[in-house]
Amino acid sequence: MSCTVFAEGKGFFHKGSGGTGTAPVDVCLSPPPPPTGPVPVPYVNNMSAGDLTKGSKSVKIDGNPTALENVSEVSTSSGNEAGTQGGGVVTHKTKGKASCTLWSFTVKVEGKGVGRHSDLAIQNCMSTPPNIICTYVKVIENLQRPEFAAMLADAGKGCPPGKEDPPETKTTKKQRAHVRGRAACWSCQKTVNTGFFRSSGRRYNRGKRWVADHQPPQSVVWKELGGCRNPAIFEKWKKDNKSVQPQCTACSNTQGGSVSTADTTALLTKLGI
Repeated sequence: MSCTVFAEGKGFFHKGSGGTGTAPVDVCLSPPPPPTGPVPVPYVNNMSAGDLTKGSKSVKIDGNPTALENVSEVSTSSGNEAGTQGGGVVTHKTKGKASCTLWSFTVKVEGKGVGRHSDLAIQNCMSTPPNIICTYVKVIENLQRPEFAAMLADAGKGCPPGKEDPPETKTTKKQRAHVRGRAACWSCQKTVNTGFFRSSGRRYNRGKRWVADHQPPQSVVWKELGGCRNPAIFEKWKKDNKSVQPQCTACSNTQGGSVSTADTTALLTKLGI
């Protein structure tokens, strides 16, 4: 079954939605056993909406219970079973639970925000800090650096008249070099930048040459996170290597700003900014 009901353009993460989650860096203690081991090995951890538990009771989406804020869990995950010498380096679990850490702040079921496809989640027993190194969390932690503090202090204040539009949005040569050779596209986890040209339909293979993708999008940092009130700091953030993530050409062409204003605000609130 697919998802036919949406919250702010994102499908509901309900038990029958077919939704999945992939976390590419679940580091678990793996064989050999002592005295030569264990060895920390990064696994790809996967979870599925079909394993959703503690979903909505009185409201069904496409006939299924749906994920709710701070209540619902995905009961199990897979992919790290080989970590038999202690499990995750933080949680010491394998096949652990998963849970959304972001949800809709405007669409609610049973008084709780609903979990949506592409919302931030942590996997393998919900460790804090999580075993999974989430791109969105890295992005926000980068914004928390002292050199950007004055800009974030003006977050949510709006832009001065005539300053609503962000300046030139190109990446730098250093940023493009920074993402070249990285393991995978941050948004779809594709490990090779391949696809088809829209105009001709011909296939391309760009290997590990990724697009340098600003996250959060420059428009969000400019309009919502104080950039328009601190243009010099914004320029410094914009040109910083840590402000870009590797992205495949297909995702770059289709998804636009991957972190919405609402999502960014929610993340900042969650991280205490």
